Amino acid sequence: MPDMDVGHPIAGRARRRSRGRFSRFLLRGTVTGRLPAFLLAVGLSVLAAGFLGAEDYTVRSVRVYGNQLAFVDTIVASSGALGQPIFWLDTGAVAQRVAEHPAVAAAEVRAEFPDQLVIRLRERESAVVWRQGEQTVLVDRDGWVIATADRPELPHIEQVDGRLPSPGERLPASIVQAVTVLLERLGGQARAFEYSARAGVSVYLTDGRIVHFGTAERLPEQIQVFNAIEQAGVSWGNLDLRDPERPVLW
Repeated sequence: MPDMDVGHPIAGRARRRSRGRFSRFLLRGTVTGRLPAFLLAVGLSVLAAGFLGAEDYTVRSVRVYGNQLAFVDTIVASSGALGQPIFWLDTGAVAQRVAEHPAVAAAEVRAEFPDQLVIRLRERESAVVWRQGEQTVLVDRDGWVIATADRPELPHIEQVDGRLPSPGERLPASIVQAVTVLLERLGGQARAFEYSARAGVSVYLTDGRIVHFGTAERLPEQIQVFNAIEQAGVSWGNLDLRDPERPVLW
């Protein structure tokens, strides 16, 4: 009679007990309804994952509103939304990415089913034009360089040394704000503005005289000294007010 491998008797009993426990689990799960509910939940999860990630529900188009300086294609690219599943899209994260654009102060993002994203921009407001030769950039009141462009109605600041800043870079806010204040205080006397890393901001008056304000961080005092010298009737061609307590004129 050939040999037969009947296995270890203890191992056989363990396998039979395991099968018995699994059978009892299936029976109890079927009776109580837990097993069908569990299987249904798993099935629905699989179906939902497939539905939410379906190709029909990916972002195919992006509509941009409120842009005057920012190009639409750069906003769409910075959003990173095209081709993404619209159900999983984090609109807050998209808005943060879009707001990193030099011309954008803030953005609102809304998903429109089945496959569209709507972006509304609030752009930065141009305060001055920063110029070097024929090149010009727009700068807002906080010193942020917004875009490469020109607006003739805005005050122009001529940069006489160094490199013209690029969009996304920042200039001293005190300089930009000083120019807008000086335009108000000097009225028609201010003909042109100039900036250099050494002397800061200088104002060319309509009569050819030049006033040097430096970083203009003490602008109220500087304007008071300027007005006092003008009222005194002193003759000068250049007035250095970088230190308003020690004005120098020649």
